[in-house]
Amino acid sequence: TGQVLATLDPTPFQASVEQARAQVARAKVAAFDAEIKLRRQKALFDAALTSAEGLDSAKAAFDQAEAQVAELEAALQRAATSLGYSVIRSPIDGIVVSRDYDVGQTVAASFQAPTLFTIAEDLTRMQLTCQVDEADIGQVRLGQQVLFSVDSFPEREFHGQVSQIRLSPQLVSNVVTYPVIVEVANADLVLLPGMTAEVRIEVAVAHGVLRVPAAA
Repeated sequence: TGQVLATLDPTPFQASVEQARAQVARAKVAAFDAEIKLRRQKALFDAALTSAEGLDSAKAAFDQAEAQVAELEAALQRAATSLGYSVIRSPIDGIVVSRDYDVGQTVAASFQAPTLFTIAEDLTRMQLTCQVDEADIGQVRLGQQVLFSVDSFPEREFHGQVSQIRLSPQLVSNVVTYPVIVEVANADLVLLPGMTAEVRIEVAVAHGVLRVPAAA
């Protein structure tokens, strides 16, 4: 967490910060000058050497200068924030499983933020997403045991548990399916992201029953 993953070219962001800082300095000078003029107008007004209109005008100029300082300080803070965003840091402890940009490439973000890195937080705890047909989804319940295998280890049977039944239907080749999320322990790290699994969900269990061969 917090480790630097990538850095955007900071030159334009740094220039914006310096420009905003100079504008703030100039606005503060103007505000200081307006304050001196306001004090002078107050002294003249107290001595009955100027009108109330002149005092009000000096007060308005001072208030406007103060507001300008506040506005430009906010712009400076915004520019500094953008400069800070030019350093991309990891939000979590994990492992980088993909990097979508190389050094020197242009990263463009219009309506959707681009994906720079994909980070797996903890590969010892995996999620299996399986598509269950609408004819069978009514039998699936939270907490049911799941058995599955992957092509990399066809002789090995893995175990999991149903943790989510998502209600967003997916239509593929006129077949409606629902995503079911299975929590899987992966202590030995043999399961990798993106693997294809053949899944069996235990919807019912019977003990001590007689099994008769189909040939009978």
